[in-house]
Amino acid sequence: MAFVLTTSSDVHCPNQGKVSPAGQSKLTVSHIPVTRLDGISGKSVTGCTITTSNSTKQCGTVASATGAASKLTVGGAGVALDSLSGATDGSSPGLAASAGQTKLKAV
Repeated sequence: MAFVLTTSSDVHCPNQGKVSPAGQSKLTVSHIPVTRLDGISGKSVTGCTITTSNSTKQCGTVASATGAASKLTVGGAGVALDSLSGATDGSSPGLAASAGQTKLKAV
């Protein structure tokens, strides 16, 4: 089991870039909306410490995200979990998350 991501969870690239996920207000954890993968994919990455040059590109957008619950859904789609992985459009394309809450787990 993994913890469910909310709009206050830490979703980030390997170089300290942050993603602000969109939430689903039908399900909340401590009054904070949970998020689905479609609330992360395509979102902007801000604060990436890589500098764009001839050989590197700063993370700007989430290109893909995987790691949704199979049984806990909102609006027909699984909620995003802190086991999330994915990629950005930058030179260090990884994506990771920390739920920031310990009340709701899912598989």
